[in-house]
Amino acid sequence: MFSRRQIVGMFAATAAAAICAFTPAIADTPGYEVVSNGTWTPGTAIPAPTGPVILRISGKIAAASNGEVAFDMAGLESLGVVRYTTPTNWTEGPATFEGVLLSKVLEAIGADPSATTLTMVALNDYRAPVPLEDAHKWPVMLALKENGKYMSVRDHGPIWVVYPQHLDADLGNYEMSARWVWQLGAISVE
Repeated sequence: MFSRRQIVGMFAATAAAAICAFTPAIADTPGYEVVSNGTWTPGTAIPAPTGPVILRISGKIAAASNGEVAFDMAGLESLGVVRYTTPTNWTEGPATFEGVLLSKVLEAIGADPSATTLTMVALNDYRAPVPLEDAHKWPVMLALKENGKYMSVRDHGPIWVVYPQHLDADLGNYEMSARWVWQLGAISVE
């Protein structure tokens, strides 16, 4: 008989394999750079927060015994950090962002393969539905730094959902702009 932890681990590994199969070919993305490979590996537990929690993820996920996963800054960065420069509708000229790929976060939490939508929730309770497939189609980033500095709440932080607009100008159009949630505090996987 399997323990609850073993069952959750098996489900997470299966979900991670399914998500990895759809992760975009990031290494071939123009301007993309791996800053840190991170320390987390698929199939292992997500590090428990030791600092202030900056992101909570709930919904159809395997990695939580209480239905929620909480990340502090170190926990997110343990998944690996990437960097790219892209224009935005909110900065003067292109900005360089560093953060964690949304696809990597989905892999780590064991997002259910049947999920289709991510509801991004800002600290002010602004909510934006984001198709889960965006994370597999584009290198969507949960940005933690802008131009080398951690972002404060005043400056779109601590987390800003960033799309690679430098790859496709349509990623900055009116419809897509709603998905660029700043001051992100929670994600519901639905």
